[in-house]
Amino acid sequence: MGNIPDFGNEYKYKKLKYENLIRPEDISATLMEIANTLRSNHINDDATRYRETVKLLLAKYIDEREAKETGDDLILQVVPGADATFITRVEALYRRSARIYSKAKSIYLKDTPSLEEKTIRDIVKKVQGLNLLDSSSDSMQQVFMTFVPAVFKKDLDQYFTPLTLVDCMVEVLRPGPNDKVADPAMGTADFLTATMQYRIQKGDGQIINRVYGADKDKQAYELAVINMILNKDGQTNLHNLDTIERFDLWEGQMDVALCNPPFGSRTIESRKSVLANYDLGHEWTKENGAWRKSERVLESQQLGILFIERCFKLLADGGRLGIILPEGYLCTPSYGYLRQWILENLKVTGLVELPRRIFLKSEADLRSNILFAEKSVATVSNYPIHSELVRKVGYKLGKGFFSLPKRDNLSGLEVRDEHNRVLIDTDFERVRRNFLKLTKAKDQLDLTSWAGACVEDIRMHPQLDMKPRRLNIKALSNIKNIKSGDYVRLGDFADVLDSTVEFGESLSVSDSMTLIEGQDIRAVEGVVVFRDQEKRWQVEVRKTSKGYPVVKRDIIVGLVRPERRNIGFICQEGLNIFASPDGVAVIRERSDLYADFPIEWIYHALRTEACRIQFWTESGGTSYGKLNLEHIRSVLLPKPAQDEIAQIAHQVKAWSEAVADSSMRFEKLWASHDRVAILNSPLIGLEADE
Repeated sequence: MGNIPDFGNEYKYKKLKYENLIRPEDISATLMEIANTLRSNHINDDATRYRETVKLLLAKYIDEREAKETGDDLILQVVPGADATFITRVEALYRRSARIYSKAKSIYLKDTPSLEEKTIRDIVKKVQGLNLLDSSSDSMQQVFMTFVPAVFKKDLDQYFTPLTLVDCMVEVLRPGPNDKVADPAMGTADFLTATMQYRIQKGDGQIINRVYGADKDKQAYELAVINMILNKDGQTNLHNLDTIERFDLWEGQMDVALCNPPFGSRTIESRKSVLANYDLGHEWTKENGAWRKSERVLESQQLGILFIERCFKLLADGGRLGIILPEGYLCTPSYGYLRQWILENLKVTGLVELPRRIFLKSEADLRSNILFAEKSVATVSNYPIHSELVRKVGYKLGKGFFSLPKRDNLSGLEVRDEHNRVLIDTDFERVRRNFLKLTKAKDQLDLTSWAGACVEDIRMHPQLDMKPRRLNIKALSNIKNIKSGDYVRLGDFADVLDSTVEFGESLSVSDSMTLIEGQDIRAVEGVVVFRDQEKRWQVEVRKTSKGYPVVKRDIIVGLVRPERRNIGFICQEGLNIFASPDGVAVIRERSDLYADFPIEWIYHALRTEACRIQFWTESGGTSYGKLNLEHIRSVLLPKPAQDEIAQIAHQVKAWSEAVADSSMRFEKLWASHDRVAILNSPLIGLEADE
């Protein structure tokens, strides 16, 4: 528009300068145009197309930087008419770019364009009016996500961390104008690029010299270099090395550590010479309720655990940490020593639970959490810990990394900001806002008025359980409300069966039986449905050879996904009924306490929200959350007056009898072969007779 002449004047081309450039709204559209242009010029190989595209973008970075400082015309522009020096200027710019970005070896197989002049002119036209220096991190991630699969022939899903999560962690830790920031397991350097964007928006151009990262994987390192280059550079302090082995690198020098370490049973360190340098590389034993580090070095240790201590080592006193960890580290009894080490060496400031499938690179479908902490010794015995739960991350979970727009609740239309940009539907904005509010108020915070969790809520737990959902305000309020009135502990007045029986003790190999599993509990209706009986040998081949014997009026509790209220009542008699010990628990009334605690009232109480929340917050250790028998025994039941207990028991009894009668009537409607459940096989009913 700036080149349009006044009325009556002849048009004259005005060469582009930096101030004439416009920020791209959707750079993916530009990338598509470049790809189509290269195809039309017979560049059919994906790797070559995207390599040349990124070389062009990096050359444009250099061009914009120089033009911004000098005020000269941009080199990368196609002017009307003859331009005899075009290819000479472009090749010289490419050579400068290749020298500056020499670490990006996969891009610069050749330091000049590998294209004909006509093709170069065509693709330069697509970008010459765009301002890449001031473009958003979202735009640059689009370039990165497009480039990597084509050049490296690698599915980038395994490297993808939602930008909403990355940005939230950076904003919670608030890197300052003089802070040094490190990621000792940087992967593709998402945390470092987000840190640069955060500080650059505050006018801190020197941040590119204060971000540090390392990764021992050569390909991850090069991807990090490319990612950093596309996000305003900052590649200077990146290293291709093993920071677990180099345990003293940056020791005590960093103000902020951000890390999403590799975790899982297969990502381990087994070199004893390396493990000896870490407290968590040693064997720990439990004595008198506390863990003690021994002198014995472990045979191996998970890298995810070692990186917690590695971040601690690199931080200066008062340094701040944000690290992503699997839920098992925060609650499983076998990792109690790790939680004790964390509490003794770090001041835990916050915990955030993330949804399943948010990270595709892990070996299992794990639930992950964020631990925020400071490298400082708490000056008081008790202090607040903020806890948050995230369910919406702004992206489709699972395969792929497609963003999900926020929608108006009434119209369903996409919600946009004041700049007409579509907002992403995410809980991380709430997390960031609440953490920053707490940070500002922490010095004036009075624990007596604080409704959230405190470190004592962790220390007082027998397993030092640090799960964010257990420390959630609503979860803590639930327990507080229960304890403010009369309540009882389930295990004190009812039996949670823990002894199984071998089926062979009472059944012959061909006897029919029913095995109750978690899927047989109807969570909405609150009943257990008996599936078609199987022969004993079929159950043993398919599932198990032992189980809990089940009788009428037992309560069946599903161990997996307890948040779904998987609690059912055995309403009818049955022959040879057993429950699978790996999927359900069986609660049985105690005859000596039936008058005070009838099983029908227990069933009613267990299905209330007060008990459901306890089951959900105590479960853990797997992707879905799993209860154990002690969790069930320890659940607290609000205890009403005895006449109310009797009334509830009477109502439940009437309901269960009606359910049993309904089931009996249903069974009489058809012959047994007309009631056979059809599961997964397409051959059922069509098999040849034996």
